Formats: sequence, C-alpha cells, structure tokens
Amino acid sequence: MIELKEITRENLEKVLTLKVKKEQESFVALNAKSIAQSKFYPSLVTLIVYNENEPVGFLMFGENETDGCMWIIRMMIDEKFQRKGYGREALRQLIELIKKEYGCQEIFLSFDPENEAAKKLYESFGFYDTGKIEEGEIVYKLNLK
Repeated sequence: MIELKEITRENLEKVLTLKVKKEQESFVALNAKSIAQSKFYPSLVTLIVYNENEPVGFLMFGENETDGCMWIIRMMIDEKFQRKGYGREALRQLIELIKKEYGCQEIFLSFDPENEAAKKLYESFGFYDTGKIEEGEIVYKLNLK
C-alpha cells in the first residue's frame, strides 16, 4: 500500500537515508539537496513515498516560477525497493494529487536522456517528448485534459 506523506521532523532522517543504485546517481539529485532547495522556493512540495510504514522513495514537485507550469522535479525510489511497482504507483498518485489540488491541464518533467527506465515509465503514463532540452535533460509533458 503506497502512500505519499509530508516530510516532517519525525521522518526526515529516513528520507535522507534513501538512495538510488550507484549507476543511477547521476540521474537524480540527493534528497538532502532537494529538501534544501524546497526551503528557498515556496512553490516546491516534497513528499516521502511509503509502502506500509516503510519509506521507499522521495518526490518533489511544484509550480515553475518562470512559466507558471506544474513540474515533477524529483522522483526516486530507493535501490532496495526498485522494480516492485512502487515508482509506478507513486507517480500515479502524484499525478492525481496535482490534478485534484492544483487543477492543472498539463504536467512537465525532465530527465537524463540515458535514463531509459524513467523514459519507459513516463511514456507509459502518456508523457511525451516536447522536443526541448533543459540543462541537458529531455523535457516531457503530460496533457491532463
């Protein structure tokens, strides 16, 4: 049972211990960096992904201050919990949360072109390549209409 929960003083240490596989480290920023960034950009929301009572991943999303669009900025599942469907379910719940709470018509995200697993996951939800590259990452978009 996957749940997305707010990061609190009580679960902060658990979020900070989550990590991806060594070969994936170049694909996603450390959770500590993401949490720090969220403190300086009020539109960013950070969440911990739980399976039952065990933390398995981390998400960050928010409104881009430049263009006003909603972006999924970080998504990671700990190396011990990958390939179990947790990322898929967390992404499904996050999309629903964004639709419900923010009333968006579209969601953007970007990822390293070498991250084939991310590409496959995002495309399975209907995200598609916008043809844009930002900071070396491919920009994908999901229409929610």
